[in-house]
Amino acid sequence: MDAHRRSRLKRMLQRIGGCIARDAPPDIAACEICRKIQCANDEWIVCERRIAHAKCLEEIENKKRS
Repeated sequence: MDAHRRSRLKRMLQRIGGCIARDAPPDIAACEICRKIQCANDEWIVCERRIAHAKCLEEIENKKRS
């Protein structure tokens, strides 16, 4: 591959990468359950709202199967 083709390929990959790897706006990135923008992994694991929400969704799925 010559230098010109490598250069074109590099520019194309950078453009594609720029379209894919963009930060989400804070209102979209916020937690759907507690609306926090960011929490540590240990907080997320024990989050009572998240656990209650997951249990609620599980019950709904179980009722659909019955």
